[in-house]
Parts: sequence; structure tokens; C-alpha cells
Amino acid sequence: MLNKFSLYDFIAVIIPGIFFLWAIKAFVNIPVLQQLIPLSGGITDTSVLIVVGYVSGLLLQGVSQHITERILLWWWGGFPSARWLLPEDKRFTYKYKQELSAVLQNKFDIDLNLNTTEQESKNETLNRNQEIFYRCYRSIEKTSDLPQIFNAQYGLFRSLLTTFILLMLLSGWKMIDSCFQIEAILLFILFFFGTVISYWRVVKRADDFAKSVYDVFISHFGK
Repeated sequence: MLNKFSLYDFIAVIIPGIFFLWAIKAFVNIPVLQQLIPLSGGITDTSVLIVVGYVSGLLLQGVSQHITERILLWWWGGFPSARWLLPEDKRFTYKYKQELSAVLQNKFDIDLNLNTTEQESKNETLNRNQEIFYRCYRSIEKTSDLPQIFNAQYGLFRSLLTTFILLMLLSGWKMIDSCFQIEAILLFILFFFGTVISYWRVVKRADDFAKSVYDVFISHFGK
């Protein structure tokens, strides 16, 4: 299971990294950059490309985690795994929340407080819900590969979202600099659609990850 997760994690890093390098080399005419990024050649150049792509992917992962994800959380109002446990949230049925609450009570002696009257701020409640989610995830991460796959794909699409946003900004600058030439406009539109589609996939995989963790947790530890 650990090897599979490492493989997915490697793909989530190296694919955005190599794609970003290819796009930069294709659309930015900087001679030094053209020489430093080996997109053709023998096995030596390929090895260098993998290493450089992996390093670039790690940098993109850092940007996507510390900047892109924070913007997404602000836009979403928190992780779906935390929002869905709020009493007023309708993503899960009340019956499903009751089942989850019963398993949490039995496994960790945690009261989900579906009808809580405690005066907690929403941020405090979201933080507590996310702590509960992480505990659920750690308890089933060796039980099923599905949550790990969804989590790795979430990381992949989050990095691709960051990549397309950067490329869209770059193509927007190039479009203005070229006085709105048709090629530059088409590139901007292409990267814009890449940004939108990547965002849709980030949302879908974030939802799939959260739902799969709760489903596996209930199935594994429920009566």
C-alpha cells in the first residue's frame, strides 16, 4: 500500500513539473532557459528532465499547498470533510451523521454534537471537525487504497490548477505585450479552460477523498 501511495505521490509531483517546464520552454523565448531544459535527447537528457521536473513539481506542490489551497479553503469555507459535519450542512443526511456519530462514539469516545448548543465559533467547529476527520483517516489508511488514491489525485489536480493559473497569467502578459495577437489570445483561452477544468477536478477529488474516508470508517468500524 505504501509503495502504491508513493507511486501516485510521485506522479502527482512529476507530471505538473514536466508539463510546466514544457510550457515555459514552448512559450517563453529565453535562450538560457531553452538550453537548460532538456526536452529532447538520449537517456542522459531524459534522466536530467525527470530530476528537474521532479524538483519543479515539488516547488509547484509547495505553492499549491501554501497559497492555492488557502485560497480554495477561503472560497469553499473550509475542507469538505469539516464542513459536512456541521449541523446545518446538508451534504450528508441526518441519518448518515447519526451513524457516523455512533461509530465515533464507539471507537474514539467522540461526541459529534449534531444538535450542539455550545457557543463555539464556526472556525473552532471546523477545526475540531477536521481533527475528527484526520483521526478517522489515520484509523483506516491501511484498510483501503481508495482514500489514498483520491488524496493523491487531489494533490495532482491542485498542482495542475496552480500550473494553469501561472501559465494563464503569463499568457495574459504576453497577450497584452503582443497587442492582442490571435496566437496569444488563443493561448490565454486554452490556459483559462485548463484552469477551470483543473478547478472542477480539485473540487471533485476533495469531495471523493472526504466521502471515501467516512464511508470506509463506518463500514470498517460500524456494527
